[in-house]
Amino acid sequence: MLIQIAWRNVWRNKTRSLVIIIAVALGLWGGIFSDAFMQGMAAQQIYSVIHTETGHIQLNQPGFLLNHDMQMQVKDADRIIAAIKTNSAVEGVSAIIQLPAMASTASGSSGIMVNGIQPSDQEKVSDLSKLLIQGDYFKSDRTNQVVIGQQLADKLKVKLHSRIVLTLQTTTGDIVYGAFKVTGIFRTHDSEFDKQMIFVRNKDIQQLVGFPPDAASIITVLLNNNDDTKKVATTIQKQFSGMQVQSWIQLSPMLQILSGTMIQFTLIFVGIILIALAFGIINTMLMAVMDRTREIGMLLSIGMKPSKVFGMIMLETIFLSLTGAIIGVIVSIASISFFGHYGINLSIIAEGFNAFGYSSIVYPTLGVNFYIMLAIMVIIIAIIAGLFPARRAVRLKPAEAVRGD
Repeated sequence: MLIQIAWRNVWRNKTRSLVIIIAVALGLWGGIFSDAFMQGMAAQQIYSVIHTETGHIQLNQPGFLLNHDMQMQVKDADRIIAAIKTNSAVEGVSAIIQLPAMASTASGSSGIMVNGIQPSDQEKVSDLSKLLIQGDYFKSDRTNQVVIGQQLADKLKVKLHSRIVLTLQTTTGDIVYGAFKVTGIFRTHDSEFDKQMIFVRNKDIQQLVGFPPDAASIITVLLNNNDDTKKVATTIQKQFSGMQVQSWIQLSPMLQILSGTMIQFTLIFVGIILIALAFGIINTMLMAVMDRTREIGMLLSIGMKPSKVFGMIMLETIFLSLTGAIIGVIVSIASISFFGHYGINLSIIAEGFNAFGYSSIVYPTLGVNFYIMLAIMVIIIAIIAGLFPARRAVRLKPAEAVRGD
């Protein structure tokens, strides 16, 4: 009975109720969509780093990543790869020869990192072949092909079919030069990656610097499910205890911090919005109580318990808040689903985004857990917002309230 009365009271002044409901709905929609946008940016950055740069797990000799010493080689790379592939959680494994070098053209030079790969294996651990904007990904059998980033191509002023000269150090310490033909140009989410990383066939770099045929600098592992990263990394570490086994979290710790703090940040952000909206709800309910002073006094005069009056005002506040919140959440889910499928194109500021490692197309996303926490927060805020108006109502003196004093 009290619930029905409270619900009807909400709509006694439709204009006032609709104003606060729309305010709550718009406030929540803005907060939720902003949070989904930021979550989408973080999720995409993590995905891009894993599927372009690091994989889920990397194996190398301890200390190799500090200076990329050519002598720190992973021996028997084929045997290690075969053993890792037996794990059902593994999607792909690739051996990479990674060497620092200098890339030169008639227009300039740049320090780069050469990645010697087996193209078919690398395609299983990296999306690089899908990110080409010109040329192809080692489709020809010709030797000395190179695939470079657009940022490096612009810096060296080269285009497709141009030649660049790589200056490298051999395993014996000699300096060698190799002319490579640009057959592909890629563009990733990270402009720094595009400036520094180039890709050649491993057999070409092996012949040039004398790198052992069954060795590698890094072994990259891509998994079917990101949640298995820690478990698989532990298993691989036990199999090859002399190797350094690192997950993408260890290779890119800032991404883990970003991922771990984003939920907390979004909840704080939405919490601030809800607190601001709470003042509007309090003001609306106080006005409702003042408009109904005579009515509330009459109810108290005929014997209605103050606790029920208190409960009625609280229910009105909760209904008002939840109605706006439900509308806001429904609109949020619809807009997040739409833009989560089609994306938000920020190509107008793509260069700035790419400089920080973000994609220029963002797909907003939010997990179910966020909505559960949001529902709890809305209820708590609604209860707190209803306390003051409800307390004001039960403190009315029936005789004075009936007279309108």
